Amino acid sequence: MDVVQFQEKLREICELGKQNGNLLTHEQIREYFASTDLETSQMVKVLQYLKLQGITIEGEDAAVTAAEKEEGEAGETELESHGTSTPLTPEEEAYLKEYLTEVEASGKGRNVSQEMLHTLFENLAEGDAIAEAALTSIYLPVAAKMASDMNCAEIHLADLIQEANVVLLMALSDPETAHKDDAWLRLQLRKGIIAAIEEQTQQKFQDDCLVAKVEKLESAVKDLTDDDGENRFTIDELAVILDMKVDEIRDILRLTGDDK
Repeated sequence: MDVVQFQEKLREICELGKQNGNLLTHEQIREYFASTDLETSQMVKVLQYLKLQGITIEGEDAAVTAAEKEEGEAGETELESHGTSTPLTPEEEAYLKEYLTEVEASGKGRNVSQEMLHTLFENLAEGDAIAEAALTSIYLPVAAKMASDMNCAEIHLADLIQEANVVLLMALSDPETAHKDDAWLRLQLRKGIIAAIEEQTQQKFQDDCLVAKVEKLESAVKDLTDDDGENRFTIDELAVILDMKVDEIRDILRLTGDDK
């Protein structure tokens, strides 16, 4: 399926969900993508993408749906991270444990009282660089644990933690936000992690589509090549056979080395 067409369908189904009060049924989604050649695994990712956009899929386990709805309504006062969607592998668990150990060994992430946090955020609002450094240290393990709770198959845990760290630094140094506190910072971390997952998930969609195109074209080239290696096709003929643009075919042939 064409990447641009696929992206357009994603935008349209998201818009439909918003028009329906952020609610879609499995049937609506299946019917909308019925004309595509998406695999089951890709459809699962579509559902994941829609949920990241805040759209509830009717038919999900009632308890899970209720929990997610409650979390969305809590908004900026919600301090708990989203439940893990993909369990950590043994390697990821080992990495997380080692990372947190290193953070603690370097003196970062120490436990502080709510009063101390309040003071640090007040000092941060006044431009205190020491308070910013202290808050960075305190929330590094928070960011890592939140990233692990929101772990997904599309992005490595180490990369997700780094994305969370970037969000942390940017949030603390954001000059546009006058009032910053624990709830606000945790919400920024959660939003940033979701954005990173969403971006990587969409990239994975695009990569899957490109791989499918390459495989489809390679198969066609093989079928239309003589035993002696001579091509029995023109680019224009392939464009008609495969319903692809000529420029697309040329690009993929160059990529695969079949443009001779």
